[in-house]
Amino acid sequence: MGVAVVYIGERRFEKQGKENHRFLWQELSEFISFKIIDKCKDNRDNDQFELSGPNQIWDFYKALDTIEEDIIIKIRPDVWFTKSSIKYVVNEILSVVNGNQNMCLIGTELREHYNKEYTKYNLVKKCKTGDYLIVLNKKILKPKQEVFDWLKNEGSKSGNIIWKFIAKDFDKCSYVFCNSYLLRHEYTETPSDEKVAYDFAYGYGTLKKGKAKAKASESITYFKEKYNEYLSSNK
Repeated sequence: MGVAVVYIGERRFEKQGKENHRFLWQELSEFISFKIIDKCKDNRDNDQFELSGPNQIWDFYKALDTIEEDIIIKIRPDVWFTKSSIKYVVNEILSVVNGNQNMCLIGTELREHYNKEYTKYNLVKKCKTGDYLIVLNKKILKPKQEVFDWLKNEGSKSGNIIWKFIAKDFDKCSYVFCNSYLLRHEYTETPSDEKVAYDFAYGYGTLKKGKAKAKASESITYFKEKYNEYLSSNK
């Protein structure tokens, strides 16, 4: 049963993202072999749909056309895995490889989980998941044409809401929140985990309004304190 890592999405902050991912792939290679396939796009000129979420899923399905492996690790190039997150990500991947689960969606959530290292839930219809990395056995996937017909009429742009619906059912499927973040800057040198987390939380929080903005400010304060602690300890 082969394993393929598939990069999809725009080449946003790709260089530093993939440099960070080396630590994840090095750890994973201690347990299994896998190939890495780049299916990223340079721009959105050829997008099939107007909304970002449906396009992400369709990019994934198009990538699968040339991939024979049974286990797929879908990843975006601009995700940053902290040192503390790597062991959890590896464990979830191995759980799918070993047949203990069929799919796991991995990301972060800054309202209730910003100060938690790792939280796992069973996948259900009404939930918001992360989608930075998704590991799955292809047997769980809905057929390509069925997915295309669904995406044509899908009104949500949020991958957090719709990625889970690529699965035929939610049997042995889960979602995980851990300390992984999206890169928001092209850093002049390799940033610390604390810097990336703070920049991500700050960028996320400034987009929110009302109660959501107030809640997001908690994570900004938390990560700012962590970053200041890091700076103080590295003077």
